Amino acid sequence: MTQTAIIVGAGLGGLAAARGLEAAGWQVRVLEAAPTVRSLGAGISITENGLAALDELGVGDAVRERAVRAMPEGVFTDQGSPLHHGFQLDSSAVHAIHRSTLLDALRDGREVETGMRVVGVTDGAKGRPSVTIEHGAADPDSAVARDERQRRRDRARGTKLGRRIHRALEPGDEPIDRRAESRASRAQVRAVEEARFESIEADLIVGADGIDSAVRKALWPKARTDYSGATCWYGVLQAEADSPGGVRQYLGRGAEFGMEPIDGGRVYWWGMAHARMGSTSRDEVEAARARFDTWAPEVRDHIAATPQAAIVRRDLWSLATRLRSFHRPGVVLLGDAAHAMLPTLGQGGNLTLEDAATLGILLEDHSLDEALRRYDRERVGRTQRFQQRSLRLARTTMRARNPVLVAARNGAFNLMPTMLAEVAGDWMLGWRSPRHTD
Repeated sequence: MTQTAIIVGAGLGGLAAARGLEAAGWQVRVLEAAPTVRSLGAGISITENGLAALDELGVGDAVRERAVRAMPEGVFTDQGSPLHHGFQLDSSAVHAIHRSTLLDALRDGREVETGMRVVGVTDGAKGRPSVTIEHGAADPDSAVARDERQRRRDRARGTKLGRRIHRALEPGDEPIDRRAESRASRAQVRAVEEARFESIEADLIVGADGIDSAVRKALWPKARTDYSGATCWYGVLQAEADSPGGVRQYLGRGAEFGMEPIDGGRVYWWGMAHARMGSTSRDEVEAARARFDTWAPEVRDHIAATPQAAIVRRDLWSLATRLRSFHRPGVVLLGDAAHAMLPTLGQGGNLTLEDAATLGILLEDHSLDEALRRYDRERVGRTQRFQQRSLRLARTTMRARNPVLVAARNGAFNLMPTMLAEVAGDWMLGWRSPRHTD
C-alpha cells in the first residue's frame, strides 16, 4: 500500500524532499502558506556536497547545465587588498545559480497547493499524524496577516477559551459584540471553524517551512530563534565590466561583502552588516550604498548598478536551540526548520539538500520508524557542527568592529596556507550518500 506524506513548505527543502520521497515510492502533497510559490533571496552557491545531494535527487545534471561553475577568487579587505588567495582544487569549485532557477529545476512542473497555512500539527503518538489547515489565510508575511494576528491576540484576551468565537471573526470586526458572542452556540462556532479549518492526515508530516516553522513550533514549542545582530542585502544585476569571474569575498569592520557570477549573465552579491533589528529603508539600494560607501570601487559599483526591484533585505536569524532530535512519531524536520544557521559558511541551502536526499534514501530502504531514527543519526550532529562554525565565523566578520580585532583577523587570513584551507574545506563539506555508508 502506497504511503502518504504531507510536506509543509514549497521552498528549497520542501521541493527537494518531494523529489526524494516520490523516488522512494511515496505519494506526496506539498502545502504552501503563501498565495503563490515564491523565490525569496537571490543567488545560491552549490558546493560539492550540495551537488552530490542533487545527483541523488535526480537534478544534478540539470543544475550543472544552468549554473555557472566558479572558483573562489579569494578574500580581500574592504579596500580590495588580498587577504587570502583563491583555491585551485576542482573540489573547491561552486555552481552558482539563481534561487528561482534552482527551484524551477526541483519543482519541474509539480503541483503545489498554495494558500494552505498550517495552524496546527499532531504527531503519530496516538494515531496518524495530521496538520490543520486554515483556508483562505492571508500571506503570512504580509502586513495584513500581521495585523490580523495581532487583532486575534487582542480579541482572545476577552474571549472564553471554550468558545473560541474570535476564530470566526474577520479582520476589522471590532469592537467585539459581546452580546452576540454570548448568544453564539457551540454548533455555530463549530460550523464556522469547520468551514475555515481542515485537518489532513498522512503517514508522514515533513516540516520544511523555514526558520519560523509552524511544524516545529507545534511539536518543539521550547525551541527559540535568535537575532544575529546583523542585516543582509541581496542583489542581482547584469554582469559589469569589473564583475568577478569567480567567488569574491571582502571583509571590513562589522561587515562582509561578496559577489559571484550566476546564470543568465548575471552577478549575485550580498552585503552583511551589523545593524539594529528590524531596520529598513524606503530605498534599500541607497541604504546599502551608504553602508559600503568607503569600500573598494567594484563593491560600490555593483551596489549602485542594482535595480531597486532586484534587491532584498532581511535580518539574519538562526535557531538558537540545538534540537536533540529532528523527528517525532510520524513527523520530521529538515532545512531551516531543523537547523537554521547564519549564512557565513554559505551552507544552509547545501545542508538542506543533504537533508532531503538523506530522508528519501532512508525511506526507500527502511521502515518509517527506522528511517527517522537513522535520519537523526545522519543529520543532527553534522548540521549542528555547521551551526556552531557559522556562529564562530560571524564573530570574526559581522561582529568584529574593534580595529585591533579586525587587524588580528586580517592577519590570520594572511597567514593561513591556501592548501590547508582547501583540505579543511574538503573534509568539512564531504558528504556521502547513505547508500554508500550502510
